[in-house]
Amino acid sequence: MGLSIRTTPAEIEIKTIPARFDAHTTYAKLELKQKPPLIHIKTEQAMVLIDQYPCFAEEGLKNNADFMKEQAQKGHKSIISYTGKVARNGDEMAKIGHKANIMINIAKNEAITKHEFGLGYVPKSRPRISSTGGTLELKAEFINNVGEINGVSGRYIPGKIRHDYSPPKVDIRVVSYGSIDIKYSPNDVDTYI
Repeated sequence: MGLSIRTTPAEIEIKTIPARFDAHTTYAKLELKQKPPLIHIKTEQAMVLIDQYPCFAEEGLKNNADFMKEQAQKGHKSIISYTGKVARNGDEMAKIGHKANIMINIAKNEAITKHEFGLGYVPKSRPRISSTGGTLELKAEFINNVGEINGVSGRYIPGKIRHDYSPPKVDIRVVSYGSIDIKYSPNDVDTYI
C-alpha cells in the first residue's frame, strides 16, 4: 500500500507602480524697456567779421559811393573858398580910393600858393571787428509717457506652477493556485495467506 502526496505551491504575481509627482515651474518675469534720452543740439559756429574798409579808404581805396561823396565835398569846399576869396578881393577893390596898394596885395596873395602837407604811411583807422553766431541750443525730448519714470516702462509676467500627480498602483494576480494531490496506491502484489 502506498500513499503519495504531491503539492503545487500557489504563485502570486505582484506588480507595483510607484506614485509620481511632477512639478513644472515657470519663473516670473519682469520685462523692462527704457527709452533712451534724446537731446537735440543745434550749434551755430561763431564767426568773426573783420572789416578793413576804413583802413583801405584812408589809403585811397574807396568804393564808388564814398569816392563820389568825398569829391563832392572837396568841390563844395573849393567853391566856398573861391567865393570867399572873390568876396575878399571885392572888398579890397572897394578900398581903391584910399591910397592903398590894393592890386599889389591881391597879386601877392594870388601869387603865393599855400600848400598843406600831411604825410602818413600807416592807416590810422582801425578795422571794424564784430562777431556773429556762437550759439548753442539744447532741447531735451520729453521721455516720460503716462505711468513711466525716467522713460522706463515695465511688464510683469507672473510665474506658473503646474503639478502632475500619478497615484501608486498595485496589481496582484494569482498565476497559479496551490494544490495538494494525494494518491493512494494499493499494493501491487496481492498476497494471500
